[in-house]
Amino acid sequence: MNRIKYATILVMVLLLLGQCKKDEIDQGAINIPAGKGHTLLSTYNFFEGNVADLIPNSEAGVLPYDLNMPLFSDYASKKRFIYVPDGVSIPFDTTGTLDLPEGSVLIKHFYYEDANGVEDYVETRLLIRRSDGWYPETYEWNDEQTDATRTVVGGARTISAYVDGQMQTVSYQIPNQNQCKNCHANNGKIEPIGPVIQNLNKDYAYANGTSNQLDRWIADGILSSPSLSNIPDWPGMDHPTASLNSKARAYLAVNCASCHRLEGSAANSGFYLEYYNTDSLSLGFWKTPVAAGSGSGGLQYVIKPGAADESILLYRMISDQVDERMPEIGRSVSHTEGIQLIRDWINAQ
Repeated sequence: MNRIKYATILVMVLLLLGQCKKDEIDQGAINIPAGKGHTLLSTYNFFEGNVADLIPNSEAGVLPYDLNMPLFSDYASKKRFIYVPDGVSIPFDTTGTLDLPEGSVLIKHFYYEDANGVEDYVETRLLIRRSDGWYPETYEWNDEQTDATRTVVGGARTISAYVDGQMQTVSYQIPNQNQCKNCHANNGKIEPIGPVIQNLNKDYAYANGTSNQLDRWIADGILSSPSLSNIPDWPGMDHPTASLNSKARAYLAVNCASCHRLEGSAANSGFYLEYYNTDSLSLGFWKTPVAAGSGSGGLQYVIKPGAADESILLYRMISDQVDERMPEIGRSVSHTEGIQLIRDWINAQ
């Protein structure tokens, strides 16, 4: 009888230990809901330990990454992460935005720094790939900077931060869920902007050493091997040897072409800024605008070669008027360095 009792207790203990072990594994796994997003960012388990430390859950496959030419967003700093489920990989493709497999997530974290380098978290955006397309989720960080809460309506925040070399006040806008389509539209559906092979082809200082991002993704099995021997790359604005044309075209491709392309929300403009577009008219050279109005600033051409200050493109980059400025959302201040780059480029034509 005692033997039976002992065996029963032993079985129960083993079952409990097994359940505890399972719970430990589950707690470390990425937790993506089938429907709407979790209330708190921490519930996804994208980050180890304290979510505010933003330490990627590398055991589950979360990797940090960066871009050669980032999107300008009111001088906000950004940290980017990618998650691709185990057992699947991204097809290697240099013709457009990478086609991430179902279950993948792109994570973009926005923050500012004060003069002492202390980070003020603002929001973290997710793009979640489901079977029927991409779904956006936005999380606003609390005042205590301990976690971020899901928001559908977004909202404005007045931020005092060390911006462009000096303390400035920024009227930062967290987009509502519908506004995501303004920039991420591709034939009416949401699509990522940043993950393009040419914009990812750079070194990254990982926790275990620096390596090329594409090499790391391939080694980790989240990106298929290329058939190319020479993989192209886009330059950043501060690239020491890249041509003015390459830097300007990369800037326009990242900051404008998500809308200004045949499949984008500004397709009816006939003004297309993809990096490899070689048609001078659709690039804006000597092109009259489809709809004039105040957005033209009284100017005649989208780009007047050799005359940047007579070009509508530059006028709208400079303007701070809501119905004139470009991009339409995502900025409340002008990008000084970007404006200078495009001014130099137009004047050099």
